[in-house]
Amino acid sequence: MNKLTITKRLLLASLIAGLLAGCDDKDAATSGSQPPKVVESVPSTPAEPKVVESVPASATQQSTSVDQTAQEAEKGNLWLDVFNNKSSIDVKGADGKRIGGLIAFNNLSRIPDAVEKYMELTEKNGKFSLKKIRAKENTLDPFFTMRAFSPLGKVSSTELENYKKAGEAIKNMKPAMPEIDEAGLIYISSVIAMSKATDTLIDYYKTSEEFKLDDFKKAPELHKTMAEAYKNYEAAKDAARVAHNNLYEQLHAKELASLKAKGFDTMVVIYTSIDDVSAIFDGLVNDYNKNGNLKKSDKAAYEAKAKLIETALDELKKAQENPTTLIKESLKESKLSRYIEALNAFNISAKVAVRDMGKNKDENLLNDLQNKQLRVIERYNDIVQG
Repeated sequence: MNKLTITKRLLLASLIAGLLAGCDDKDAATSGSQPPKVVESVPSTPAEPKVVESVPASATQQSTSVDQTAQEAEKGNLWLDVFNNKSSIDVKGADGKRIGGLIAFNNLSRIPDAVEKYMELTEKNGKFSLKKIRAKENTLDPFFTMRAFSPLGKVSSTELENYKKAGEAIKNMKPAMPEIDEAGLIYISSVIAMSKATDTLIDYYKTSEEFKLDDFKKAPELHKTMAEAYKNYEAAKDAARVAHNNLYEQLHAKELASLKAKGFDTMVVIYTSIDDVSAIFDGLVNDYNKNGNLKKSDKAAYEAKAKLIETALDELKKAQENPTTLIKESLKESKLSRYIEALNAFNISAKVAVRDMGKNKDENLLNDLQNKQLRVIERYNDIVQG
């Protein structure tokens, strides 16, 4: 049984500078990659951050802190675009121009999914299976060719070079953020390694069709190279997820403290409800990965979390009908409405999952819950973008 995972795609609030300094509008990078499949391992969900009260600082110190926090959020969101394998990353090189143009990494961004499909097709119980590739002597299995390579072609050297340049450009942005910068560069290197291994497979199976000459003799060796590259990618992806989650939790705590200080009660409800959504889904995923099912999960604990979301929904619906509140907190009614809809759908799905957990359909329940969570995240991101 494969382990389940969730790639957290919560934006570091681009509104952070506005929230701390007085609600000016700031633009930020957006997250728009396709939802990940629920198939991999997940690190433990970080505990909810505690807000530590600080001694009041001077206006200059506060301004400096705001600027640095906004820079950290911008940089963190760019790394998130990398980790989500976006085909277009809005980062500029030394010449001030966007690296790679409008669609910078169209082929490269597909490599992780293509390699994942390749691995699913070619391994059985963790071991290479030639039967998945070879239909008969000197003949490729057509299903393998269609799934593993099409429509992905080779990645150009220019695309690879721009990908490296984009990573270096993000790393060199201020401030220095060693944990996520290092994780980002390692992640990029791992994707490049998979790209090169994929090119070798394309040459062997499609371009030259050398497999017809040696009847798949090189297949196990080529697979071994790919499997090693994929293993390194999996490790890099987990490290990247942890690094981004650590940054998210750190900045999320600052944002929440600022919102409470300003008396932005509705925004506080939004921020805490997204935390409750993560707590429910990540908790269930960790339970599943630990036990292989949800039979031992603490139903009462998850029911209590769902109750918190119910309370949040009631409060958000009241705020939605209060124009004064929306104006005070710079909230758009349409965005709040969409968030409420997504949050309600998640909560219903969570209740179903808790009700039916342990009845031999846990993975299906979690897949549905993940889809609902991703929609909540999208709506939350819409709000924090301002």
